[in-house]
Amino acid sequence: MEKSEEPAFNAPPVTKYLVASLIFIHILLLVTSPETKSWFYTNFSFDISGATAVFQMPTGTGVAGLIFKLTSHMFLHDDFMHLLVNAFMLLAFGAMVERYYGVATFITLFLICGWVGAMSEYAVSVNEGGILYGASGAVFGMMGATMRLMLPKMGMQKVVAFAAVMMGLNLLIGMSPLGQMLTGGDATISWAAHLGGFVAGTLLSLLFKPASV
Repeated sequence: MEKSEEPAFNAPPVTKYLVASLIFIHILLLVTSPETKSWFYTNFSFDISGATAVFQMPTGTGVAGLIFKLTSHMFLHDDFMHLLVNAFMLLAFGAMVERYYGVATFITLFLICGWVGAMSEYAVSVNEGGILYGASGAVFGMMGATMRLMLPKMGMQKVVAFAAVMMGLNLLIGMSPLGQMLTGGDATISWAAHLGGFVAGTLLSLLFKPASV
């Protein structure tokens, strides 16, 4: 019998490195002091009130800080469950995006979908304030981008049904007390970031030609 060299879960390299970095950062923050951890979440999360201040009075430093936090918030997670859900989804959907669209498009989609997800949350929470962290917007963007790849095999009806179920669950959990129950604390699930990232990933996938089919 010929021995297969194919690993059980053959995610492409950049997807695996990105997932590993999310896990490494979370573990690193777990072993730091509470003060250090609090400082990181304060300074690296996307601050909605801080974004409003930048929009009202933009400066070079303020805009640079806003762009930085639009990116850095994606590498922080509330707890291991939050991390593992995003890591699993990134392995599943991100692997498809990197494999078929290439590394450059994969990174572009990850960043833009994460930014759009954060700004979507900003749009619905601008009056309440708060902070946002987690890679969910970017991950849902990867899910949206895979819709195009799933079309030839699954067909339009099944792909639309899959997207409708996922977004329906996202809205149900995020907009009801169930979301806060699942987080087990003061944190809530950002349905807006998920939806914004998903829509951005779906639309952006139409602009890029797959590297391979």
